[in-house]
Parts: sequence; C-alpha cells; structure tokens
Amino acid sequence: MLSRTFIFFMFVFLLVKSENNPSYSVRIYSNQAEIIHLLDKLPLEFTDDEWNEIRSDSITLLGDNIHITSQTISEKHKSLNGAKIYIRSPISLDKSTLIFVQGILIDEANYLVKIQDESIAGQQTLFFSVPPDHIFYLEEPPKSKFYVNFTYDTTDSQVHVTYLRSNLKWHTQYQLNLYENNSTLIAMANIRNDGKSPISVDHAELIGGDVNLNTRSRETVVYFTTTTTITTPTTVTKTTTIEQGIELIGLYVFTINQPFTIDAKTNYLLPMFHPHVTVERYGLISKYFQTTSNTGYAQRSYRLRSDRYLSRGNCIIRESDRIVGETFLPNVAAKDKYQFSIGQDSDICYKEDVSLISSKELEENRQHIKQIIHTPNRILSMYEVNIQIKNFKTRSVTIEYEQKFLYSFQNVQLINAMRIAEAFM
Repeated sequence: MLSRTFIFFMFVFLLVKSENNPSYSVRIYSNQAEIIHLLDKLPLEFTDDEWNEIRSDSITLLGDNIHITSQTISEKHKSLNGAKIYIRSPISLDKSTLIFVQGILIDEANYLVKIQDESIAGQQTLFFSVPPDHIFYLEEPPKSKFYVNFTYDTTDSQVHVTYLRSNLKWHTQYQLNLYENNSTLIAMANIRNDGKSPISVDHAELIGGDVNLNTRSRETVVYFTTTTTITTPTTVTKTTTIEQGIELIGLYVFTINQPFTIDAKTNYLLPMFHPHVTVERYGLISKYFQTTSNTGYAQRSYRLRSDRYLSRGNCIIRESDRIVGETFLPNVAAKDKYQFSIGQDSDICYKEDVSLISSKELEENRQHIKQIIHTPNRILSMYEVNIQIKNFKTRSVTIEYEQKFLYSFQNVQLINAMRIAEAFM
C-alpha cells in the first residue's frame, strides 16, 4: 500500500474503368470521392441515381489555362402526360377481385387521369385524380436525367471534369496484438463502394491525413450493413498490397500495387503496413478534483508509439490473443505517443482523503479612470489530499495519477508532489 500526501493551491487516388466509360481517376476521402476524367463532350449527362450521389456545387472543369465563362445545370424528364394507363376501379377497392379501367394520364404531377367508362350512360368522359399506387403503367416510367453544360476558353489540349460523389469512401482499421515481450500492430485499408455498380481500379493511392469535406444533409454513411470482402481469384490475379507511405504537405500517400475490383455495396479490405510499435501498460488514476473524500479504481491504460505515421481508425486490442477492448486512434505522427484507456482494473483501487486546511476570501478592486470597479470576490482554499493505492495483483504494476479540474477559471497550484511509479501489496 502506498500513501502519498499532496497539497493543491485519412484520399484514395484510383484509375477506374467501366464498360461504358473511359478510364477516369478517383480520389477517395473518408466520406466521399472526387471523380476526375477527360472531358469528352458537352453537356455532361447523369442519371437520377448518379445525381443523388453527386454534389452539384462541386462540378467544374480543370486545366492549366482554362477560363469558365458560364455553367448551367438542368433537369430533364420525359413527360408521361398523354400516356395510356390502367387505374384500379373504385368499385374493386373492397373486393378480392381487381377491376382495371383503361385511361389516359393527363397531369402526372397531380395524378389526374381521363377515362371513358362504358357503364356510364352516354359514355361520358370523366376526369379525376387517383392515388399514385392505383395507377398501372404499360411501360416503366422514365426517370429524370440531369445535364451540366459549360462555356469556356482554353489553350489546353486536354480539359478534365471533376466532381464529388458520396458512394466511395475509405478508412483505416487496426488490430493491436500484445504479448508479454512484444507487440504488433496490423493496419488494413477499408475501401467502401456504396454505389449500385462495381468499380474496377487500375491504380490507387490511399491518402491519409486530415482533409475536411462537407457532405449534404441527406447523405448518410453506412459501412458494415452489407458485404465485406478481402480478395478473391475473380477480382485479383496477383497479391494486392499497399506500399510504404510517403509524406505530402501534411498528408500521407500509400500506393496500391495491383488492379482490383470492388463490387457494389461492398467493403474491400487490403493490408497496409506492419509498423514497429512499442506499448507501455500502466494503471491510470485520472479524476476531477473533489473537495470530499472518495474511492475508485484505476483504468487499464496504454501508451502507444509507432515508427510510422498512423492514419485515424478504429483499433481492436488483444492481450495474449484475447480481445480486451477497442479504441479509436487519431492521426498519429511517427514516433509520437498516443495514450488511451479501455476499461477499469478492479485489482487496483484507491482511496482519496481530502481535508480543507484553510479558506479565505480575496477582495479585488480595479480602478478605471476615476472610478473603482468592484469585481466578484474569489475564495482561496488550500486542501490536503492523501491518496492510498492498493494493488491486489501478484505482480508489480506502474501507476500514473492525475487530477483534473472542472472549470478553467479554477486556478490550482501544486505545493508538494511525488511521482507514483509502482504500487505493491
């Protein structure tokens, strides 16, 4: 038992091919991707599904010497007005047998139809609105298409189109394996294709670092609700790996050495690197200062140091091949230290006895020109904190102790302190 007395006063760059489009490059960030391809013809055409994944404010042209003079975005929809349809007859609503009446769609926006019912005397023409689910079409209704057009001046031989899409994203995930004498950290790149079509990648560069890109409010990010794949013989002919990262203006670039394909609604995982890491284990007693005596337990804490840059991502921790917790690693520079806790250690408990030594009120006045301004009085208090730490393990442990304070205006001065290195029975 120890007794101490204290007195306080990550983008991915991809070359993508599809059956209907030429090769184009993609830079994938943590929440969306930038598509870049050569300008073929104008206007640019997008389907309704594609447009739902595109940030329209990001569509532009790229070139060394290009001046855009105008840009237009328009939606075009083939009207169904005048199309022959069938509607469900009102007299069949409460019967098991469906009765359909042929009609003509007059106003598709308001579902206004025209019918000529033979059961009505004189076969008068009727106009009325029906619920949309009572309309039956003879062919699949067309969807809207979106067109983007530019006028521009340039002396470049090649002009590129660029825009952001929300269906491609990536993040890093880790597994930290801890043993008695060594530690290993495994990093995987998790690339997500949230779109409806597969993507074939010729070349890729993963970019790790802090890049802030806003997403539209209607966009949602879902990672693990569908298929996850590593590599399969149908998509990869050779071992696909990620090369060592290279620093670039505060970001890190990781090159993928082989082409690969990501199916629709699929997470594609690739091994990134195995950095050399050192991990310190210790019990952390970290708490907010209290003016009354209190008890508690230490936290199972770790101090991680890597010889390489680590991009942010979730990390599963294993001790002797058993999962003991998880944490989220931020972007960590090479050789920097990152501290985290993953749970309580019930074998290491503490008791803090807090005693008030003295307390006095300080009156402070400020003189402004010819006027004395009275400021709120401050209270100067001195406490004695005696902490007892018990270690019920059969081995020695390292303990670190820290006090935190709730309010920034609380000015605290440490009068006497001793570092706690180890605790024993």
